Amino acid sequence: MHRAFRSLFCSLIPLAFAVVCLVALPGCTMLATGLWIMNPNDRAALYTGLKKSRVAVVCRPHTALALQHYGADRDLAAAVARKLQEHVKDIECVDAEDILDWRDAHQLDSLAEFGRAMQADTVVAIDLSDFKLYQGKSMLQGTASAEVTVFNVPKDHTVYNAEPLEVVYPPENGVPFDLASQKNAENRFRKRFINVLADQISRNFYAYDSREALKIDRFYIE
Repeated sequence: MHRAFRSLFCSLIPLAFAVVCLVALPGCTMLATGLWIMNPNDRAALYTGLKKSRVAVVCRPHTALALQHYGADRDLAAAVARKLQEHVKDIECVDAEDILDWRDAHQLDSLAEFGRAMQADTVVAIDLSDFKLYQGKSMLQGTASAEVTVFNVPKDHTVYNAEPLEVVYPPENGVPFDLASQKNAENRFRKRFINVLADQISRNFYAYDSREALKIDRFYIE
């Protein structure tokens, strides 16, 4: 009996806190604030079909881009897979090493063939048409263009096309760097920019807090 009472009491704490905040705040923002406290993920997923499925994430870069920024496609696909694994319920993402091994031996001409080889239910394909790290010669500022497609392997057709993605990071100004340590600065920035780009892509597939996303998108911290 005592255990059941304690469980009920703990479950009522968030609701009581929300009620207190509603009483304390004036105007029409009261209800919105209370709802945000109970569920801060105010942006819904645009596509929810990845739940309870085995997913292979692959990035197809433009040919010139693949040569100039070797490995960016691999790193981006792996980052997106990690975020999906973290945020989407009951998802299984194909190991990035298994995808690399297959791509070393095969051309990615067919998402259906690739998906079957990976024993995946779904393929998330990222077509990366632009990826740059510099604004001029002395400032780091990432720009990227990508399109995201979801392919259902058993049904053998595309089930979702995301809105084309254009990302500039940081959005306002580039980040200066010391020429003496340019390579180290570029490597650190590339890793952060790929993570930001992966955030933007993966948010198609799970609910998120727009307030937290705004901080990630707009502010660069070394």
